Amino acid sequence: MFVFPWYALNDEIKILENPANGENLELSRTDHMRYMKVPFIINVMSGGQYEEKQKIRFGGISSGKKFMTKQEGVCRIEDGKIIFPDEWGIKMHRHDYYELMYVLEGSVEQKIENSSYVYHKGEGCFINRNAKHQEISGKDFFVVYLCLSKEYVQELLEYTHKATGSIYRFLASSMSGKSSYKKDYLYISCTSQDDSVNKAYDLFEEMTKELIRQEPGYLHIFCGLVERLFGVFQDTNFYKIRYVTLDCSAEEQLFEKIKLLIEENPRKYSRQELSEILNYSGDYLNKIVKKFTGLTITGYSQKVLLKKAKLLLEEGDMSVSSVMEQLGFHGSSRFYEMFKEEFHMLPGDCKKTHKNV
Repeated sequence: MFVFPWYALNDEIKILENPANGENLELSRTDHMRYMKVPFIINVMSGGQYEEKQKIRFGGISSGKKFMTKQEGVCRIEDGKIIFPDEWGIKMHRHDYYELMYVLEGSVEQKIENSSYVYHKGEGCFINRNAKHQEISGKDFFVVYLCLSKEYVQELLEYTHKATGSIYRFLASSMSGKSSYKKDYLYISCTSQDDSVNKAYDLFEEMTKELIRQEPGYLHIFCGLVERLFGVFQDTNFYKIRYVTLDCSAEEQLFEKIKLLIEENPRKYSRQELSEILNYSGDYLNKIVKKFTGLTITGYSQKVLLKKAKLLLEEGDMSVSSVMEQLGFHGSSRFYEMFKEEFHMLPGDCKKTHKNV
């Protein structure tokens, strides 16, 4: 049996309740790009002899929803390793947030871009938002994931602007506009397994307790614990950190430029507009966008606009007509039709659902 527990994960994963057992839920991913709408999340993945080990409780922070999913009898075992099946949706993906993966017990094999690596107890990696990766297999494993949104990282860097060390340099570099398409990560390995792992374990456990209890001041305490964790990893008495950069193709770099442009300035773009901005043929740019998204430039910019509209409706007091006007949508019937097709709800229902959470 493989246990993949999450808590309060409010991203682009659909959570479908199982009426027979409310604790076992079916997950359905909606995008190869994974988004996070909360500052930070802790996830746990365990299997093999550690499948029932829950000393570090799974936790997160959003609307307080809590769920667990279990997969049983669908794993393939090879040389004592659990091979993760494709139907779980654990395929090559990248996040719109930073992910620190750390192995507390056993080992996990992970593919990052075109290479595979096996991480053992006391090892892990800190992946930026551009590097594609995939969990492949695990052997008696217990792994914790610390996910940090780009907004949280930005605030962290502003608050700790004098902080030094490889982790802070890595985050600062990856947040700069010049690194919008750069693929890199940090490889973290312990120097003294017992002491090093215990220090990290204790901090992950404290973080999770704060997220579950949500007592006054827990957000500040959690942020402080993140800084302490970074401090432990940067302490050469306990850990070594190696910076790894990955090559990416010219097409990937160009798509990241297009993606950054459209997401930072969401509106309806044409081939000609992007051609004038980026100095490439409009047909070539359209080909690049279609290769990485399956959509035309118009379709992709419309998708980004609709996501922006949904965000404004959820997080603000703007009316549907005000959102349409701000984002340049003309014709309410067409807007309602596109919105329902994209999110399976009407704009007004989106506002009601968010207010009732």
